[in-house]
Amino acid sequence: MLCRLLAGATYKRSVMRLEVGIIALVEEVFGSPADRRAQFDWLRNKPRREHFGDYYEALMALYAELEGDWKGTTAKTDGYLIPDAYFPEPYHLIFEFDELQHFTRFRNQTFRFYPENLPLAYAPEKYRQFCQQHHTAALAKGPHRFRRSTADFPYVNGRAAQRAFFDTFRDWLPPLHGLNPTVRLAEFEVMPILKGELTGNAARTYMAQLLRERLANALF
Repeated sequence: MLCRLLAGATYKRSVMRLEVGIIALVEEVFGSPADRRAQFDWLRNKPRREHFGDYYEALMALYAELEGDWKGTTAKTDGYLIPDAYFPEPYHLIFEFDELQHFTRFRNQTFRFYPENLPLAYAPEKYRQFCQQHHTAALAKGPHRFRRSTADFPYVNGRAAQRAFFDTFRDWLPPLHGLNPTVRLAEFEVMPILKGELTGNAARTYMAQLLRERLANALF
């Protein structure tokens, strides 16, 4: 399945989103289909004290650091934040595949505000390194509209700041609402698969090892 999608040097990013193939491989390893349209009442596009509880003040300190605009935030339409994938029991977790555009200086800023007791199923230190190495390329990725402002972050590259802010939602909220910690994989960690250097059983074995490391570090 995935191995056919990702095999060989003829693989084109324009043919499919990278996350589709990666999620398919995670499904193979987990032996479980993912819900790619999952919605949770507490995972919304506006910060709410009732959702974040004791984390709310830290979240709003981050929001101020990112120069969020409260008038713009409150005026925009309410909506769900849809995870890349949700894996039901026995995993009961959100899975996120982070491509280059996630690794900006804004994302790096978010980690200074992470609560000390927050359970995570990935290494934030490694993510900070990726941000430091790739922030320029991350901000430059894609068409000009990727660098536009948004109502809640009304400045150049506001969309990147918004993306970083919402990544904290996907990390902080699930453990507060009964899910296991969010599992994240970075594009840079699966390059041997994306480039076709690993296919078939080798790709599955590589992915299985990455996922074992994530789940072993999480507080399930």
